[in-house]
Amino acid sequence: MKINSWYILRLTPLLLFIGATVFFYYSSPEEIIRIIGIENAYVLMFVLALLGGLSTFSGVPYHVVLVMLASGGLNPLLVGISAASGVIVGDSTSYYLGYSGGAIIPQGIQKTLKKFCAFCLARPRVLPIAFFIYGSLVPFSNDFIVISMGLARYSFWRVMIPLGLGNFVFNISLAYLAVYAYSFLKSVFFYI
Repeated sequence: MKINSWYILRLTPLLLFIGATVFFYYSSPEEIIRIIGIENAYVLMFVLALLGGLSTFSGVPYHVVLVMLASGGLNPLLVGISAASGVIVGDSTSYYLGYSGGAIIPQGIQKTLKKFCAFCLARPRVLPIAFFIYGSLVPFSNDFIVISMGLARYSFWRVMIPLGLGNFVFNISLAYLAVYAYSFLKSVFFYI
């Protein structure tokens, strides 16, 4: 019986995902950081957040890893900065996808994005504030905003600076929340 190489190629990511899920479930945050290493953990956070910024409309759940690394003892400020930096780099590629995406993005999606653009461009003074608030409060993908603003040829810096600052606020806040929530929950449930 000959095994198809495409079958193995498709099965490998699923097995890696299942293996990582089992590993993370049975390991404490401190143990995972000990295995990964401190320097590698910051790089891992950047890469996962970069993939989260690259994945159009189906975010990679880097938030879970951010919470795990921050609660495992890493510097929450540096974890948040590395995560936000990765998201910004990934969102930049999504912006350029929208900017040059007339040929790549399907017509139905383009039509919806152009309606969103028309709505946004009618309120130019509110956009930077809205981008900052979205980036700092909403844990969802930024792709809808950056692709549609790229499609509308809106200035890259006018999109990415407020959205990026909002991402820094969100990721750093989430990392600090993870540290304090983890120590609080640990004291409540394990030292009664």
